Amino acid sequence: MDSLKLLGAAALTIAVGSAGGALATVFNLPAGWLVGSMIFCATLVIAGVPLFLPDWVRQVIFVLLGVSMGSGFTAETMATLFKWPASLIGLVVAVVGVMVTGVMFLNRVAGWDKPTAFFASVPGAMSYVLALALRSSADTRLVVVAQMLRLMILMALLPIIVRTTMPFELPVTPPASAPALGLFAGLAIEITLGFALGFLLERLKVPAGLMVGGMMAGAGIHLSGTVLGMMPPFILNPSQVLLGAFIGLRFSGTDLRLLRDAAIPSLLSFFIAITIAAAAAYAVAHGLSLPVGQVLVAFAPGGLEAMTMLAFVLGVDPAYVGVHQLARFLGLSLFLPFIARFYLK
Repeated sequence: MDSLKLLGAAALTIAVGSAGGALATVFNLPAGWLVGSMIFCATLVIAGVPLFLPDWVRQVIFVLLGVSMGSGFTAETMATLFKWPASLIGLVVAVVGVMVTGVMFLNRVAGWDKPTAFFASVPGAMSYVLALALRSSADTRLVVVAQMLRLMILMALLPIIVRTTMPFELPVTPPASAPALGLFAGLAIEITLGFALGFLLERLKVPAGLMVGGMMAGAGIHLSGTVLGMMPPFILNPSQVLLGAFIGLRFSGTDLRLLRDAAIPSLLSFFIAITIAAAAAYAVAHGLSLPVGQVLVAFAPGGLEAMTMLAFVLGVDPAYVGVHQLARFLGLSLFLPFIARFYLK
């Protein structure tokens, strides 16, 4: 494909991904910009439409997503993590149990290869997991099916379960974010530092070096108080669209029979994961005299944004849910690349 055709294919890919992300967001799908872009691009490449994105775009996305993750490391957040130590220990046990049983089932029973079973079993942090899977030998198509089914079923079932286990309360209005001082200057500093650290870590062969470098830069800047608030949507949303497009491109040449066959193992893996998470949530709720539904939302193996927003919608304690979801997200962000390298050799 010559340069002009590549440019046209890239423009088409961005347009298709943006349209899919916007449509998914309008219908309030979890992680709409990522999911919609991925579905639209995957559908077109499966149909044989030539789509394309240059590799340097993927590198930029990884750094930006890393910086966005690092913005969760604030002094207030780090202090809040220690308010519920016993509950956080229960969360660690649940995450380990979900991952171990998920990998064993998908690898030994369903016959998926080790990298695919590993990334398909990670509970939550979907954007991060898919970005890591893109750099491995895992079949990203199977990972996407498993991760997407889990998130969508959780969003459908959890409200019903929570409503039956605790009384209804009016939704809590999310507190306004603290205003960011010098937003553009701060973004320029942390993104530049993220690129510098990311490429250094890549040279040092650190797993997912670009993303880890971006996360270290974002965490350092936010912990210092230089920049306040999360990554603005005008940067984060296009990053999710492009990441979704990259994932969708991995479906090129996919046999629809593969997706059909992947659905049953993915569903069984989900029910194993939610059973373990529910058992841990019940034990913690009983031991600490907390509402079962509240702990279940905090322990549910879904995405940080989706589960925290669900807490607001359902009227459960958003601080409790947010801290636990953030703790899992930060833990996975920090340790997953090293666990993956150790397990997958």
